[in-house]
Order: sequence, then C-alpha cells, then structure tokens
Amino acid sequence: MLGLKFWKVKGHSMAPLFPQNSAVLVCNWLNFLPIKEGHRVLIKHRRFGIVVKTVAVVDRSGFIWGKGENEKSETIEELGPINKEQVIGRIIYVNKVAM
Repeated sequence: MLGLKFWKVKGHSMAPLFPQNSAVLVCNWLNFLPIKEGHRVLIKHRRFGIVVKTVAVVDRSGFIWGKGENEKSETIEELGPINKEQVIGRIIYVNKVAM
C-alpha cells in the first residue's frame, strides 16, 4: 500500500521520543533519497532484529551509524555500520502512547 506500513515499537531504546508500544509509520519509498544525520529509520539489523534508530552519521563509505535516544540503548559501536540495504524505511509519523 504505497510503501507505507505501521510498526509497533518494542523496548525502550528510543524512549522518551518513541515510548514502548508506540506505532510508527514507515515509508520505504523514501529510501531512494539520501539518508542523513537525524533521520529516524527502521533497520533490519543482523544481531538485534528489527530496530528503530536515529541516524548519528553516514560515513564516507556510505555506511549508516545509528543510535538510540535512551542511555540504556545499544551504543553506536555495538550496532556497528549499517548498509543502506538494511534500512526498511524512514519513520514519517509517530503515534505515541502514554507512558
């Protein structure tokens, strides 16, 4: 459906920005545009599964380095470099739940 899909946030790595059980609307057709620092993305991570992260930096080789918004989230180093093919889509809307 137009490359849009709702996903439910599980865990606290993006809290308080995206509290657990919030719904995020993800758009996959924006992937053809450059991914930049500050974008919120849904990633298919090899170790952690499907995760929501904020793009911290895109390095010279084009790898994306993501971060959580919560101090208890995985570190940038733990997540490691992410290639663009691992990006499911960009988050364009958040329906927050009360914490």
